[in-house]
Amino acid sequence: MRLVRSVLCAVAACLPLGAWEAPSQNEMAALLGEEPQATVLESGLPLPPAGSEVRQGRGFRFDQERRAMKLVLVYRTSLTRAERGRITPENNKACAAMAQRLAAPAIFSEYLRLLGSDTLSRRQQYAVNQALRYLLQEVYGIDTLQMRLISESLQLPAPQHMLFMLQLPAGGMFDMVSTQLPPRERVLPDIQLMTTVLRQADEILRTVYNAATADAAARRLQSLLPLWDTTQQTRYHAAALSEQLTPAERLAIQMLDAATSRLIQTRRALHEQKWYGSTTLQTVDELLR
Repeated sequence: MRLVRSVLCAVAACLPLGAWEAPSQNEMAALLGEEPQATVLESGLPLPPAGSEVRQGRGFRFDQERRAMKLVLVYRTSLTRAERGRITPENNKACAAMAQRLAAPAIFSEYLRLLGSDTLSRRQQYAVNQALRYLLQEVYGIDTLQMRLISESLQLPAPQHMLFMLQLPAGGMFDMVSTQLPPRERVLPDIQLMTTVLRQADEILRTVYNAATADAAARRLQSLLPLWDTTQQTRYHAAALSEQLTPAERLAIQMLDAATSRLIQTRRALHEQKWYGSTTLQTVDELLR
């Protein structure tokens, strides 16, 4: 890495001032030894973009790209489960083709294509996997761990498993939680929305009395997931926020607690019936906690 930096600096010193172009943000990170950029550069592979540059330059397209990536990753997760936890080259090839069809970012498709090839050394495979993880988590804020946990919780045959996963509203799910507290103006609306979602979930669950109604309720519950996930930052920081609640927020919390208590009773009754054999209903319900 020191040799790379030395060579680049020497080349820059020999160039006319007008010919010198400053390194991009991701190139500078690599030159400064930051990971995974440094290892990716040393391995001769394409660098992942800088997160700030992507978010500033894409606008609405950023959300479209992230949704496309989520769909590909959900598909990849389902294929991996069908292969007993192994991510095969065929898996990566299929996902690379899917990423291109969905107009996912080109660098995302390229990383999957590389992982599906047989031309990479072990070090290069490591570098691509690190770059892909950085791209997903740091640049696009996608929570692949949540995908995997949901996938592992589903006790369904492979075709039904994949269908269920692909039907999840990926656009409003699988986002990394910000480590920063939510803006104060968001806290009260989030608490009120959580109460509304839990009340609706309770109404849906109370319609369940056999296997057919259980599966139907699971599909209806899925429509609540994007709304529920918009409150995840407030839910994640609930303990810290509880120390500075306003009177209106405290009242909203009481209403939320009442909705939660009622839903717990409904869940207990369904648990006693073993959810009428519906793994999908139990899984979707777990996502509303």
